Amino acid sequence: MTQRYFGLIILAAAVYLLPGCKDYLTVQPEDRLTEGQVYSNEKSIQQALNGLYTTMADNDLYGATLTCKTVDLLGQRYATQSTSDNSYSLIASYSYTQDKVKSALDSLWQTSYATILAANKFIAEMDGAAQRGVITKDHADQMKGEAIGIRAMLHFDMLRLFGPVYVTSSASPAIPYYRRADGVTRPIITASAVLDSVLADLSGAETLLAKDPVITSGVIASTDFYAGYRNQRLNYYAIKALSARANLYGGNKVAANAAAKAVLESGEKWFPWVIRAAVADLFSPDRIFSPEVLFAVYNQDMYINQNGLFNGGLRPTDLLSVQPARLDAIYESNGNDYRNQFIWVTEKGRTFFKFADISDGTKPWRFLQPLIRKTELYYILAETGTDLTTQRGYLDSVRVHRGLPTLPANAVIATEVSKEYQKEFFGEGQMYFYFKRLNQKPIPSGNSAPGTGTVTPNYIIPLPLSETTPR
Repeated sequence: MTQRYFGLIILAAAVYLLPGCKDYLTVQPEDRLTEGQVYSNEKSIQQALNGLYTTMADNDLYGATLTCKTVDLLGQRYATQSTSDNSYSLIASYSYTQDKVKSALDSLWQTSYATILAANKFIAEMDGAAQRGVITKDHADQMKGEAIGIRAMLHFDMLRLFGPVYVTSSASPAIPYYRRADGVTRPIITASAVLDSVLADLSGAETLLAKDPVITSGVIASTDFYAGYRNQRLNYYAIKALSARANLYGGNKVAANAAAKAVLESGEKWFPWVIRAAVADLFSPDRIFSPEVLFAVYNQDMYINQNGLFNGGLRPTDLLSVQPARLDAIYESNGNDYRNQFIWVTEKGRTFFKFADISDGTKPWRFLQPLIRKTELYYILAETGTDLTTQRGYLDSVRVHRGLPTLPANAVIATEVSKEYQKEFFGEGQMYFYFKRLNQKPIPSGNSAPGTGTVTPNYIIPLPLSETTPR
């Protein structure tokens, strides 16, 4: 492994972010911070867990690469200026052998596995901390469950990105799965074995989070480390939602349906639908539809990224935008759709405005990068249900809460689910994974007007050299 890889592990242990605020804690320099000190008191253990979430928000992970940048480019979400050395156009054209693309994917891989390694170290220490009386068993279980959830989520996204097309090649080699921080290189295992490990970890995390305060209190603004801002943590309901996502990816529609339904039946009361007035607010519009977000990372660079990727004043080669005609096609020319009306501005085409800063710095959802939202559960239920009326009902629930009329009785469910993914998940990285799950070819080109151009995606991304060379 590279020096940068281990440097990221140090970062995860030495830099911590309090949940729900922007201030970093002052901690000892890493050369004076011993392992014994980290796990010798409850506060430092809490800080170590916060460090994992901080690293998840890194731009090489969910701060940009896995959400609004690289993975969305792979999903043809934006128009790109086609030049020989433009990294955006190279990514969008699946030019995996080009140095700029290889570098971006290698950084993603290394940051992901560094975070997994740090999570494994944290997990290994929790039982001992509880036995020594440093923390209670309930608190140890809660933090351990979150860390296992982080491990599962990162492995799953590395599988979805670097693994084979699961629906056709689940028995093909995919990625390594790490459960221990012992320095031993793990073998590259099949996609099905990786997914089994992900689901086992999610099941274990769910058990450990059985007493998660979110179950009884929901998402509350509190300085209580264990009860406050649970939507900024991999809470019980987020873990169940991940299970639904992972089972659907593996083709287990029954299990995916059951997990999605369990979240809504037990926890939806804590994640209400956003109201139009909140999204339309002139000073602090809630463009991320925050009440519906089951899990988000606190991204310090969100508004820097917004300006660096989507600002209409950028040079054409630096700007990610969408052709107006293509956006009209996605939203079916319906200006009442919240997702069309409030997160786009007309400037050099239609430019993305979802992650623009707001005036009210006290809003608890400021800086939140959504990773799991409840609408995905509705789409899973619509896709996996067996009764057409019920399936259509799940889609209608989303549509009504986005300012749209209900579907006609003859609507084709699969078509409408696809439309919803395109409308709902701009800037969140889910479109490419949707296409890859279905092995859909071709897909609409980000550089073409609707109905006039497609591309054939290359879903097989080579493992980075930093992984394969040492083997």
